[in-house]
Amino acid sequence: MDHSLRTDSQPKGSDWLNDARGSLESGLRDAVAELEPAAHQAVAYYFGWRDEQGRSCALPSGRRRLGALTLLTACLGGRDWRRGLPAALACELAFNAAVIHDDIIDRDRTRRGRPAVWALFGEPAAILAGNALTAVAFDVLATARPDLASVTTGWLARTVVKLNAGQLLDIRFEDRAEVTLQDYLTMVDGKAGSFAECGCALGATLAGADADTVEGLAAFGSRLGLIWQLRNDYLGIWGDPSLTGKQAHSDLKSRKKTYPVLAALAQTGEQQERLADLYRHAPPGPLGDQDAQRAADLIDQCGGREATLRETRRRLDDALAPLTHLVPDPAAREALATTYALSDR
Repeated sequence: MDHSLRTDSQPKGSDWLNDARGSLESGLRDAVAELEPAAHQAVAYYFGWRDEQGRSCALPSGRRRLGALTLLTACLGGRDWRRGLPAALACELAFNAAVIHDDIIDRDRTRRGRPAVWALFGEPAAILAGNALTAVAFDVLATARPDLASVTTGWLARTVVKLNAGQLLDIRFEDRAEVTLQDYLTMVDGKAGSFAECGCALGATLAGADADTVEGLAAFGSRLGLIWQLRNDYLGIWGDPSLTGKQAHSDLKSRKKTYPVLAALAQTGEQQERLADLYRHAPPGPLGDQDAQRAADLIDQCGGREATLRETRRRLDDALAPLTHLVPDPAAREALATTYALSDR
């Protein structure tokens, strides 16, 4: 099979994408195979290879959205996507380490319809499992292309630092009465934009792209990461829990300041005041089911739902505009355009 990105076959892309994801899944298994048994047990459970009792299984573990994006940038210009596989593996490993840790920080007990790693194995085991994945990510990059190790591991190191800065901002927002939409976008640039930026840069770098192309694709990835987060914020309130794999209104129950919430709170009027009172001044602790549903309704009534959709569309247009000159092949541009809708649930 020809794995280059071709005009006649790539817009649909299902065969290419399924093949790439299969190689990515096998690569992830190989990458973590030598982990210490306790860490491997937690990691194998997280990735859907083991059930709660440690038995072998093949559960859905997300669509490897970040890895797919990384491989796509690697094959632009007719290059073989396999050249970008170490980059895709490293990004998936480090990103999923962050997800394991994020569930602890947010006290989310459910991930993809199952207990989160920390809820099943305990916080110490989950922290160490995440640390192990991050270490393996750096090892994968360093050993795949020793001649580029300083460049590739540097990208990943900066990404992890940026992610931590974004995560810290997110935590601080929980205790701040006033958070602006610009504050939120700065935070998301670290938490969500950093890994998509890194994936695009590393995929293009390992594929041999020139510096201008790497820089341009990295910028596209950064913008795309923000779009992914806006979409996740939307689905976190109005998505179907059976499809998202998370509890209904989990972000609202913990009073997280997501884009729809902040857009609604930025309005004026009676509904906004009711939302502010519910979100900021209700008794301490998580919101109950009824209050979370009330919050969702008020956000919608204040325009938060439509504002999120509108901002997502605007950001997508901004992300795609530079691709006309950066990626001449229309089919390749179309493939990149569809990545905004890739699910990672």
